[in-house]
Amino acid sequence: MVVDRQHRRTPYIRPRNQRLGRELYATAGHVCFFTIGAHARTVPFTSPQLKDVTIAILLAERERMGMELYAYCLMPDHLHILVSPKKQGCCMLAFVDQFKGKSTNASWQHGWQGKLWQKRSYDHLVRSPEELLSIATYILDNPVRDGLVETYDDYRWAGMPDPMP
Repeated sequence: MVVDRQHRRTPYIRPRNQRLGRELYATAGHVCFFTIGAHARTVPFTSPQLKDVTIAILLAERERMGMELYAYCLMPDHLHILVSPKKQGCCMLAFVDQFKGKSTNASWQHGWQGKLWQKRSYDHLVRSPEELLSIATYILDNPVRDGLVETYDDYRWAGMPDPMP
């Protein structure tokens, strides 16, 4: 419950993308796999400049919001990320929301018009070290599976900025 300025009790409002208990998204050490799709099945990430700016924002928000980013891959129509809060209380949902807002604003400066991202994203709480490794491999191999490159090392919009636990 949240108390407003008039000291009335108002119900806690869940973030629009929250599926699980909020504490799971803000617990240090919990890892979550997010897939964030482009709005209305568009393909905005064809320009190298827009992809570069989007990744720069992702990495900057990771630092600002206190997240570990174990793997990411920006595809022409979606983004995969594997993240975890560095400390208790840093929320992965807030990180995703902030990233989406800032990258949308930046996209308008690069010629994109309208919405960039879908309102909701897919998330999956990682439950084991084996699953973590499997998801990281899946993320990095995404451009290979789509035929964009021969090996994931050849795709500059994917990476593993932080060491996996």
